[in-house]
Parts: sequence; structure tokens; C-alpha cells
Amino acid sequence: MVKATISSKGQIAIPKAVRDELNLKPGTQVSIDVQGRTIVMRPLVADYPDWRTMRGMARGGPSLTKALEEDRAWELEHDEWIGRKRPGS
Repeated sequence: MVKATISSKGQIAIPKAVRDELNLKPGTQVSIDVQGRTIVMRPLVADYPDWRTMRGMARGGPSLTKALEEDRAWELEHDEWIGRKRPGS
């Protein structure tokens, strides 16, 4: 267990061993949650944005729904064709 002390300003220095293990750099943002009587601190990962900010990201590109419908139609056609080719069907 690694210990840290809260300063008079309410600040906590994250020990170097923890910073190194989690690759925390100056400017890294963290979330702080209180769970019962426990403080949970997690780094916010910039590589994975909040899903709510992704709305509309695929606009302007090809229709994924249309592509899926076309694939499904081909699969149904293929399955019917295979069914007709089987002896005794």
C-alpha cells in the first residue's frame, strides 16, 4: 500500500511509483468518485471519448443499414438456392 498526505490546500501528490505504473503525466485528468467511505480515482482516457459525444459521427458516409439489408438479402437468396440444390428437398 502506498500512502499520500493531503496538504492544507486539499491537494494530494500521487506517488511516483503509481504515476509510472498508470502512465500518468502532468495535465492528465482524473475522475474522483466517492463510494461509501472510499475515494476512487481513475484517469480519464482521451482515446475513448464519452459515447454521448459520438452522435452523428457516421453522417455523410455510406448507409450501414442499407449495407446490412443487402447482405441479409444475399444470405436469404443463397440459403434458398442451397435448399433447392439439396437432393430430396
